[in-house]
Amino acid sequence: MNEPIEQILLDKYRNGTLAALYSAHYDSAKCNPEVWVDNFVKNFTPIVDHPDVLKMRKGETDKKKDKDYKVDSTAIKDFLKFINYRPIALKKKFIFLFNANDLSVIVSNKLLKIFEELSSDFCLILLVPDNAQLLATVESRSIKITLKAQDQFEDVNLDMPKISSPLELSAFIKESKMDTSGLEKKFIEQSIEHCLKKRDFRSCEELLATLKNYQTATAFNNSQLSRLTPFFP
Repeated sequence: MNEPIEQILLDKYRNGTLAALYSAHYDSAKCNPEVWVDNFVKNFTPIVDHPDVLKMRKGETDKKKDKDYKVDSTAIKDFLKFINYRPIALKKKFIFLFNANDLSVIVSNKLLKIFEELSSDFCLILLVPDNAQLLATVESRSIKITLKAQDQFEDVNLDMPKISSPLELSAFIKESKMDTSGLEKKFIEQSIEHCLKKRDFRSCEELLATLKNYQTATAFNNSQLSRLTPFFP
């Protein structure tokens, strides 16, 4: 089985070979780009609205969505501001530009030089639905990837009460035929859900500290066992 594109990108992020510009094409009938982006970002951080992540969408005028990205739109202004600063916590700053096919010729030409010269501190992913086309000059400078159907881990149940140690979890993940990063992410999600159901403030506070340590361990590419051990008493 071919390795999922998400795993390939994750591996490149960890070994420092992730490119600065990708064009991600998808079938809108099978893949929701908003869900894909959210799931992908969870591989790097459990924090919602992380300061190292920017999601670009077209603006709205008179309660109607703009047809194209405008030169003076909030999204473009936010992008130009975002790339002026280096990453705060992650290895790279991620930029996801939804419906990149709606970049007008004027905006595309304005951003072309910026796209070409993005430093290794950034990864820009242009999301392109169905058979839509980017401006040829932009497409030629990006690495084309194809997004598949939705996350295959949504229905996975790790049966947390039966997993009592990091060694058991690590063994379970290694024996599974699924993508290891996806199962690790699922374990963390279920840990959060389990904690919230307990409605214990102290437990939630301890889990928050553990999540921060996990984020640091991930950023430094620590082993899976060392990343997961703090989740167990």
